[in-house]
Amino acid sequence: MRLASGAWQQVAVSLGWTALFCLAIALLLTLLDVSPTFLTNLWVSLCIGFSINIAFQLLEPWASARLPWYIAPVLITLSGLLVGLTIAGALIFQAPLFFLSEDYSSLVLGVFFGVFGLLFFSNRENLLRTRVQLSETEARSDRNARQLLETELRLLQAQIEPHFLFNTLSNIVSLIRTDPQGAEATLLNLSRLLRASLNRTRDSTTTLGEELEIIRAYLDIQKVRMGDRLTYCIDIPVALHRCPLPPLLVQPLVENAVIHGVEPSTEPGLVRISAMQADGSLTITVADYGVGLRAGNPGNGIGLRNVRDRLRGLYGHAARLELVAGDAGGLTAELTIPDTAT
Repeated sequence: MRLASGAWQQVAVSLGWTALFCLAIALLLTLLDVSPTFLTNLWVSLCIGFSINIAFQLLEPWASARLPWYIAPVLITLSGLLVGLTIAGALIFQAPLFFLSEDYSSLVLGVFFGVFGLLFFSNRENLLRTRVQLSETEARSDRNARQLLETELRLLQAQIEPHFLFNTLSNIVSLIRTDPQGAEATLLNLSRLLRASLNRTRDSTTTLGEELEIIRAYLDIQKVRMGDRLTYCIDIPVALHRCPLPPLLVQPLVENAVIHGVEPSTEPGLVRISAMQADGSLTITVADYGVGLRAGNPGNGIGLRNVRDRLRGLYGHAARLELVAGDAGGLTAELTIPDTAT
């Protein structure tokens, strides 16, 4: 089947990004002395990366139509990983099963590409499909404004922060030798976060409890990276966990508190998350005891702007996001939305 020029361009761009990621991982593994030579790491990385990429290009439409959504990306990733390791073994050592039976470094690469492939390529397909839906909706001159809003939300849900992913994977590799239990805990938290994120891309609504599961996994990962500089407290009654909540309203506030509040500070910082119901509204508060508002951090970043835009599109003037600077530093973000559970 012949591909249009636009489709070929998308394939070329995808393979180009894959090659860059493979190069970065090969450099990282070489610096960490996981495998002896850079060329070996590069060849193995390229074989695995391209195999997973091509597997998603060829198998994703077929698998998505025949398998449950949560199984298809896992099977595609595993098939690409096995094919990549087999090709690498045959090319480098003339032994197709070499990396599956004799070389421990293949397990490290498997962790990298198993997680990265499942995340990146699966979400890439979600992004491509969502962008097509968004273009078709805009071409109909906003005939259905609600459908356009939902499509934009799905596009936002499918976005994954690459720096956070790469930093987490780097931490896992560095902990494998020095703190295996820490590496295992971080990998489990990353798996929880990715699984919940993939689930969230399928739904336009979630619950406060489900959102808190993602937030806990995110904060636990950041605690491994930042150590004693970060502590957190979630003070939300169990009865509120079932409250309906649009996804990706609270998580950006927590990320903002960690990245712009606690991380720049030289002192230990705390992130506190609380919620309450009153007068037909649900109020969620994310407070950090970090550096607070600064000239370079006026509280108008992309994450906060996205939250405000989504609140406007979902609730109009019935919802609000307020930022309050603490007298002794820190910042409190107060999110108030209509309580649809009442």
